[in-house]
Amino acid sequence: MKFVIIGSGPTALGAAFRLYELIENGSIPSETEVLIVEKERDVGGLARSVTDDRGFTWDLGVHITGASKYIKFTNTINTLVDAWNVIPRRVKAYMAHVTEDGQNVVEDYVPYPVQNSIPYFKEEMKKRCLEELSQLPTVVSHKNFGEFTRDTFGESLQKEFIRPYNEKVWTVKLEEMNTAWVANRVPRPEVGNLRRRCDLSIEQLQEEENKEKQLFKYPKKLKGAGEMWRLLASRLPAHWFKFNCELQRVDPVQKKVFIRNNRYTTYSHLISTMSIVELGKASGLLLESKLKHSKVVLVGVGVRTPQPECTFISNFNERLTPNPVLYWSMICEIGLPADATVDEQELIDKTILDLRQHGLLDEENQVIHRWIHVLPLGYPIPTVDRDEELRTAHQTLEKHSIFSRGRSVYPGKQKNPV
Repeated sequence: MKFVIIGSGPTALGAAFRLYELIENGSIPSETEVLIVEKERDVGGLARSVTDDRGFTWDLGVHITGASKYIKFTNTINTLVDAWNVIPRRVKAYMAHVTEDGQNVVEDYVPYPVQNSIPYFKEEMKKRCLEELSQLPTVVSHKNFGEFTRDTFGESLQKEFIRPYNEKVWTVKLEEMNTAWVANRVPRPEVGNLRRRCDLSIEQLQEEENKEKQLFKYPKKLKGAGEMWRLLASRLPAHWFKFNCELQRVDPVQKKVFIRNNRYTTYSHLISTMSIVELGKASGLLLESKLKHSKVVLVGVGVRTPQPECTFISNFNERLTPNPVLYWSMICEIGLPADATVDEQELIDKTILDLRQHGLLDEENQVIHRWIHVLPLGYPIPTVDRDEELRTAHQTLEKHSIFSRGRSVYPGKQKNPV
């Protein structure tokens, strides 16, 4: 057997690591070949860390660290990281248009999720939201995410936050999205507790918030979370990896993967962690697809101290700036439609202006460095027809021993591809 793995992010490395275990314990033949084809010069994929020419380190996917429901994942990560920083998770949403005092910067931001922060709203808005929540239907089927959010949060909360926030993040209308992904992702408010908290003062609310503060872990001694994937890759045979090799096309009939200069390698099984849409085009098996994705732009800002109290990337550990005594940094993630054009300088300038207008940068903060990174293939969008599109795509690909894994997984349960 010969396994070719496209990409070297966490999913790809997980597959490679499992294959290595199976070879070592004799579950599959020792002569089994594995080849990992990566277009970048390093492992990590969208979870890697980038250190720029000024010495600032930026994570492309900060959110991938922390606890996981998959024990094997957590155990493997803990063998790579011998020391963790434990950091308070401070997540707030800008809601000045519905809070008591729109002039007060502290109260312009309410704790996330916003549906649990109704007690911070103006009295009229507070009463309206509570009344709507208490009258919501108990069991209803929904055709799309728009119907789901209306029947879960009420029309006022949907209008003032749920709709504008999610349409900004996902870049499509709520009615274009399905609801298969909402379980354990979208917290439902508990009306009784909200009523109790609506009788508390702002100071009492903030005291409760501090008591319930969430924490997350970040590698203490590594220069970015992406270092974890380099450590994991170092446990695999070096000859398995081919870097700076972008996939050109796949011949599913003759089972060949073509890379640069028309060079190719054969395979018996192909495991791909690239976009399933791009894989479909490269193989000629899925030339048309209704699957949608967003474009993501990351803007990094390096700033001289002092810094405000917030969860910025440079708080994660002291190795993420050239000198933690002098500098701190923040990273902003901006979602755009897939076909949006990006004027990088204009977007950087607008981001810094917004940060100043919203109080995250003040007049004392001197911006000394700017960084931008565009991810053309950002987040897969859970459109209403996504599950059926994926099911059809996987069936077509797997007839040719091509297994697409990662963010474009099967809807519902799936078996381990190896």
